[in-house]
Amino acid sequence: MDSWRLRSFRPDDFDAFHAIVSDYEVVKMLGSWPFPADPDFTRERMETPEARAGQVLVIEVDGAFAGTIGGVAGDLGYMLGRSFWGRGVATWAVGEMVARMFEGSDLDAVTACVWQDNPASERVLTKNGFRLVGQCEDVCKARGETLTYNSFRLSRAQWRA
Repeated sequence: MDSWRLRSFRPDDFDAFHAIVSDYEVVKMLGSWPFPADPDFTRERMETPEARAGQVLVIEVDGAFAGTIGGVAGDLGYMLGRSFWGRGVATWAVGEMVARMFEGSDLDAVTACVWQDNPASERVLTKNGFRLVGQCEDVCKARGETLTYNSFRLSRAQWRA
């Protein structure tokens, strides 16, 4: 973990980022990402105002582009390339981003949502103290269907504890 970090996007991140979002197993767990991957959409996401402001960051592991994580307006979202699954990277990155979100704001809580068929992300959130607070439906662009997701919340008080 000594060589794991969150950092801003660089122009040379495109190929690694686009490779991750070209993996259906990754994007089927996201809401707004198209499949097959669209290079223009990938570039656009690297240059959003939120990315420029440091609210969406690259997860870097041992010098490699492992995924992304964002904390925007109290909502948390992340993606991780398959070769990094099961190594504790997402759990670590969520903890780091949540700390940044709370330390840099007056947020009362951080929220996150995961599709019901994504138990790995549910474990990542619960390991970081998030609690299940409800369910909703939304469209998964990659799958082209409406799915149910579980909503999670972590209050500032729970985070401090």
